[in-house]
Amino acid sequence: MSSAKYRRQVSEDPDIDSLLSTLSPEEMEELEKELDVADPDGNIPVGLRQRNQTDKHSTGLYNREAMLNYCEKETKKLIQRELSVDVTCTFHPLLCPNPPAPTLSPLPYSETLSPSLEPSTAPQTPHPKSHPRAFTTLSPQSPAPIPENSSSKPVDSPPSQTNEEEEAASSIFDEPLERVKNNDPEMKEVNVNNSDCITSEILVRFTEALEFNTVVKVFSLANTRADDHVAFAIAIMLKSNKTLTSINLDSNHITGKGILAIFRALLQNNTLTELRFHNQRHICGGKTEMEIAKLLKENTTLLKLGYHFELAGPRMTVTNLLSRNMDKQRQKRLQEQKQLGPRLPCCAWSPGTGPLQLLDTAKCERSGLKAWCRPRCCMVQ
Repeated sequence: MSSAKYRRQVSEDPDIDSLLSTLSPEEMEELEKELDVADPDGNIPVGLRQRNQTDKHSTGLYNREAMLNYCEKETKKLIQRELSVDVTCTFHPLLCPNPPAPTLSPLPYSETLSPSLEPSTAPQTPHPKSHPRAFTTLSPQSPAPIPENSSSKPVDSPPSQTNEEEEAASSIFDEPLERVKNNDPEMKEVNVNNSDCITSEILVRFTEALEFNTVVKVFSLANTRADDHVAFAIAIMLKSNKTLTSINLDSNHITGKGILAIFRALLQNNTLTELRFHNQRHICGGKTEMEIAKLLKENTTLLKLGYHFELAGPRMTVTNLLSRNMDKQRQKRLQEQKQLGPRLPCCAWSPGTGPLQLLDTAKCERSGLKAWCRPRCCMVQ
């Protein structure tokens, strides 16, 4: 759209004409661009109506030296930033619970000091008013300094609530932990899913108690913030435990190292049939998934695996391995049935004469021969 065309459209208003006469050619071009966006021409295709917003000046040819100098400057800035964080931490004890010991760094410039500015060899004590935060540390164990003239007296602070909550939380799990340690025959499942007050230490104690337990078959600790320490303890437990059949580790903080430790322990375990570790905070990664598929080739008892593989290769490999384990378990079960022999629907068994005749369950009960029937012969398949 030209300026003449725009002038014809607004010629009825004398004020706009006077404003347009005061605009420079560059301002007129910018105004035309804005008008093209606000009122585009219908003859122009839709894809070409939007103005080009990617125009930029050329940065010139590639300069390797300039790039290296830029990288070096950015690295120095990063190092200085980290050093400034350390200095801030030393001057703010509340931000740094364990402040490092103060060290004297050399002067940044190799300039000679005047005799009046040279440090003396005699030991000097820092003035208390120079940097109060640098020489005064506030900690829960040491009370804050109180002036001698002040009339206020230190008040004994109540014990922190966090310690009480931790003690109360640990006392909740004392009873089930003792039952697991004592091998209670009624304690066949340990379920601490979604426990807000449980800690990694308590989970490790449960794992250590399960190491020689012969009753518990299911161990569920989903969404308990379990980390690699708990995973390593479970790996040690699986090498000794021969009763546990299911472990649930969903929604925790376990990394690939902890997962691989558990799978390496499965090489010495022949009883675990289900393992779930989906939705971890840390991504396992392709290398860990391939290592899992490699370790699972030597395991023949795991039947269920709760994890979504990101790579298609390990996913298909693990699916085939689990199907192989299911076939082996089915063949083993059929072999055991063949060794026991065929089972009769129901038979009357006499201690002296052997099987008398085939009867159904109702006739067996009416004839009074129920006490002589073997349980496996009376099972109807």
